[in-house]
Amino acid sequence: MKKLIIPFIAALAMIAGPAHAEWAPKGPIKFWIGFGAGGGTDTQARALAEELEALKGWRIIPENKAGGGGRVMAAQLKDAPADGQTWGLAINTTFDFPSAKNINIDDFTQITMTAGSQMAILARADSGWKTLEDMVAAAKSGTNIVWANWGNQVQAGAEVVARHYGITVNHLRGKGGKSAVNALVAKDANVGWGGGVQRPLVAAGELVILASAEPTRLVQAPDTPTLIEKGVLTTGLGFQFLLAGPKGMDPAAVKAITDAVHTVLKNPESKTAKFVTKQYPPGPLFTSGDELTAQLKTNLAANKELVKLVK
Repeated sequence: MKKLIIPFIAALAMIAGPAHAEWAPKGPIKFWIGFGAGGGTDTQARALAEELEALKGWRIIPENKAGGGGRVMAAQLKDAPADGQTWGLAINTTFDFPSAKNINIDDFTQITMTAGSQMAILARADSGWKTLEDMVAAAKSGTNIVWANWGNQVQAGAEVVARHYGITVNHLRGKGGKSAVNALVAKDANVGWGGGVQRPLVAAGELVILASAEPTRLVQAPDTPTLIEKGVLTTGLGFQFLLAGPKGMDPAAVKAITDAVHTVLKNPESKTAKFVTKQYPPGPLFTSGDELTAQLKTNLAANKELVKLVK
């Protein structure tokens, strides 16, 4: 009987076949970044690419494809091969804001979130403005308000703020949150949105936060009210960074990529985790897969209501 045991086990192993190998790319990964160089999306994407290469041995090539609030990148991403070797990092409004006529949530494989924003209305400290009401008073006294933004949602949000207070603003569109901050520093604008990249300039006293556009007050400005508290908005304008791929990706590829990204983000000593925790407190976000897709569709419905407010 003992003589039969080993051959029997060997036969079972042959029937079962080799253990299922984890997905791996067959060549370099194109990692497209939906915003310009130097901003929060770019910085975390490049750190993440470097650490994923070290973790998995994958070759990852980051490339900026800025414009349209990430939609220039997304329009190319949706037509890329669904082989797991083309990813894009952008923000949720790249996919869930209704003005994007050629971008639909179902055109993509939603992989995972990475972090969330600290959305604020900003001004230069030398303006003398301490509150949103100070800016409004200046506008009503004749100051020309130029509001720096980078996408349709935040521009719509600026218009809602302006109409709520009965003022007129001129919109200055850039490519990413860094462009809005740069416009403020260069004095091309006197008001602007910041999604988190403003942190060092606020800490240095160069910029001030006039209001939080998140559902809660900001870590950097705990005494500054939200737009919801002020009765200007009923929902926040904050965003989440998310990694996506073309529609129809192999679930094994999605799982391997998601697991690898989460491994990096869950390591408090990783460059990526340190960056997003410092810049976008409280830190990394891990919503992924079907849950992420469902959240985007909920956001889309809310954003359609926002658009109605400025028509």
